[in-house]
Amino acid sequence: MKRESIAVITTLLVAVWAGATFASGASAAPSKFIYETCDSALPGGNPPAADFHVNPGVPMTPFQNCAAPGGSIGITETGPASATFAYWSIGIPATPGGYVETLAVSAAACGLGAANNHTFVYEQGWPGGCAGETQRIFRVRSAPDPYGFFTGAGFNIMINCDGNVGPCNAGPTIWARYITATQVDVTAPRLSGLEGSILAGGVLRGDQDLRVTATDQGGGVSRVELAVNGLPAGQPAVGNCNLATTKNPNVDGTVALTPTPCPTKLKGEWSLDTSTYPFQGGANSVQVCVSDFSTITDANRTCSSPQTVSVDNSCDESAVPGGEVITAQFAGSRKEEVTVPFNTSAKVVGELSNNAGDAISGATICVQMQTQGSRRGPQPVGTATTDARGHFVYKVPPGPNRKVLVGYRVNRFQVARSIRYYAHAKPTLKLSAGEVENGAEIKIRGALPGRQAGGRVVVLQASALHSSRWYTFRRATTNESGVFRARYRFDATTATTVYRIRAVVPRQRGYPWEVGHSKPALVEVRG
Repeated sequence: MKRESIAVITTLLVAVWAGATFASGASAAPSKFIYETCDSALPGGNPPAADFHVNPGVPMTPFQNCAAPGGSIGITETGPASATFAYWSIGIPATPGGYVETLAVSAAACGLGAANNHTFVYEQGWPGGCAGETQRIFRVRSAPDPYGFFTGAGFNIMINCDGNVGPCNAGPTIWARYITATQVDVTAPRLSGLEGSILAGGVLRGDQDLRVTATDQGGGVSRVELAVNGLPAGQPAVGNCNLATTKNPNVDGTVALTPTPCPTKLKGEWSLDTSTYPFQGGANSVQVCVSDFSTITDANRTCSSPQTVSVDNSCDESAVPGGEVITAQFAGSRKEEVTVPFNTSAKVVGELSNNAGDAISGATICVQMQTQGSRRGPQPVGTATTDARGHFVYKVPPGPNRKVLVGYRVNRFQVARSIRYYAHAKPTLKLSAGEVENGAEIKIRGALPGRQAGGRVVVLQASALHSSRWYTFRRATTNESGVFRARYRFDATTATTVYRIRAVVPRQRGYPWEVGHSKPALVEVRG
């Protein structure tokens, strides 16, 4: 019994040695993976950390041939013995900061006599007899040790000869293999040093970069991933993990060859084209996530806070680099604003050069427009190309008041010039009759141009045929389609008179047109 007590104490010491590290705070969902030793399917058999103990001269011979097909670690009694014992002390360290939850072992013992009454693997009584190899799963811990001492696992492979029972002869053998530990990694991985041009603020264009460092003290970092708008972006950084694949009675699949199979530090670096999927114009969410190593449960995962970045690649990229300065103005006036009659286009001219004033020829100039009052940003409408002198021309089509953005972009660099196009409104107007008697009524109908014409005020004016003065006689409001209607009764015309009737559209909030009026309609009133 004294020898058995020594063996038990040794087992406890092995457990302390295997996990002598202070546990850190556990995560809500720990990762779990299998760490295996002594399996010929693993590189070099991956033998366990073990110490052999026996009195000098005793015929108890250890062996460790885990790398050989069917190999194992054990002890053979090679000659007569009396009142002695020998044992392998095997330690299974825990993953740093975690603990070993279970330990599975395959073992066998053959040729034992009555005097080999304390011969066992892990615990007294197993394996028994010579019935062949058997498997056991031993529960080691179900929670981290709060003091961080007993985190690993340890056991003995022991063979003895009890001199009080009788002598022992050569032949008894005991061995174990396929030693698999369920490692529990309770510490979540971490992210630090998140930086790059994509986080610099402002509007992003073209290629942008992002960098981050991931660390994990348990099983290590298996991968670092980037998501844009919740979708994978760029190639993940994958840790070079020390793994193998095996199949035996205790495990079938991927196993770790060390308690920390993956690197404890891994950098993620990405070069991102913001003009490609999954980026989109406008606001985008960018997030980085790191996963530790796990084969049994979902990997423990830590993500950075989503960061919103603004992307605008709407300006067509030019294949010709070198442009740094762009000008734009309206032809004729050479000003950056123009006001034209209804349904009139305007020509824009400009020049692209570098900072030294040298012309950039063959470059693509993007043109974008934004209707006055629109909540949508500038929208692409066309392009122009610079000539040999760096000049370009673009014709702004007729329409409502607009901001015209003329730009040049190469990758993330963009330079632009904003100019303004204004146009007078011109409503239509129609009278129900061209001749009426004094005391009669006419109906007036018309419409305003543009999509924002609903609910607008229209001023109706009248003037004698050859007079320069106009008098307001009605105000009307357009319906949702931009159509207005009114009536007027002539009751004070004493002599036959020809009147001019027109509709005037004043400048008003939300209606992107300048003050304008319809073509006058004529009506003769007989007094």
